[in-house]
Amino acid sequence: MSDRSISVEPRPYLMHNQIQTYSWGTRNSAAFIPHLLGIAPEPGIPYAELWMGTHPKAPSSVIVDGIQVPLDQWIASHPIETLGREVARRFTGTLPFLFKVLSAREALSIQAHPNKAQAERLHARDPEHYPDDNHKPEVAVALDSLTALMGIKPLPALAESLKRYPELVAFIGPAVCGKVTQAQDADARELVRLLLTTLFERSVSQDRELAASIDQLAQRLQTPGQATDEAERLFLDLRKTYSGADVGLFAIFLLNLVHLEAGQGIFVHAGVPHAYLKGNIIECMANSDNVVRVGLTPKFKDAQALIEIMDYEPKPVQVLGGNPGMEQMIYPTPAPEFRVSCYALKNGSVRQEHAGNGPQILLVTQGDILFNWDRGAGIDKQIVQRGQSVFIPAALTAFALTAEGNAEVFKADVPL
Repeated sequence: MSDRSISVEPRPYLMHNQIQTYSWGTRNSAAFIPHLLGIAPEPGIPYAELWMGTHPKAPSSVIVDGIQVPLDQWIASHPIETLGREVARRFTGTLPFLFKVLSAREALSIQAHPNKAQAERLHARDPEHYPDDNHKPEVAVALDSLTALMGIKPLPALAESLKRYPELVAFIGPAVCGKVTQAQDADARELVRLLLTTLFERSVSQDRELAASIDQLAQRLQTPGQATDEAERLFLDLRKTYSGADVGLFAIFLLNLVHLEAGQGIFVHAGVPHAYLKGNIIECMANSDNVVRVGLTPKFKDAQALIEIMDYEPKPVQVLGGNPGMEQMIYPTPAPEFRVSCYALKNGSVRQEHAGNGPQILLVTQGDILFNWDRGAGIDKQIVQRGQSVFIPAALTAFALTAEGNAEVFKADVPL
């Protein structure tokens, strides 16, 4: 049976999604994704990400009459019915977002994502490491908590780090660092550009000196009786895994260390250096896997590309949401491809939904949800349990959610 012959009815479709087993994922009894899905984790397997969407690396399927139908092929065969006319036109007949659950036991790499023009250049230059030409703005929302490095510290905090860590100054160079510690806000961006460009370029050309400077700092911080703060303990802990010349260890002291509680989120603009360190989150992004890495990873690192794409603006992190008790939370972003909402529904409460002539993916993270929709000849119903997700085609313009038990639902859609 071809995907074209499988018509699109105006109803929710249960999804079958793929799990990515990256090394930093949670394992065994602490594996969050198997617990969410209600399956037993395989011993020792790192359950890192659950992907919901059409990215060619791990496309989802929808369940049609008990058959798994690849979502990307189904959408390609029925773009108007699945995406709606406007979304199909704007995004050339493809689902424009990728929805994820991410579960980090340990740090992800220090990385940034390119904007659209930069992604096209990187893909043309190095398609092996940058396999698509799309940008990757993303939003992350904590399911329980998230610790992350996010963006460059404001100038006063950056200057304080340079004063606190003479080993970092010795490696970058006192002349460059001195300009930053004496800087005025008016010239902050260009001086930060000089600081980080020098750091990353020297990390490539002077790797032995970098390793020696990192060793010196580690020895000082491990001196008996030496008090350490959170960033320093993070440095010492990550050095056990990333020993030697890993510039990500020094980057820890130049980026904002952020803690999110359940329901709080952050939007990651193009070029913003960041690393998720620990926690379980919902992510949504443009349909891309473009990542430029510079440290804290055994994977391919590209310091020159990061220098090219980085946002050098030093500023604090803006936290989104986080108002407990609200039935609906929308996480606003400037991205045209996606929007994320969260519904916290008490037992028995009913929420009327309007699809707005575009596609949606809903993921139940707590409780069970009863979906109701009018099929023309009456009302149809379907239970969606914790850990299950559904694709809502544009053809279904209205439906209702009823909470069976206290429930939580995350929704990704396209702002129209």
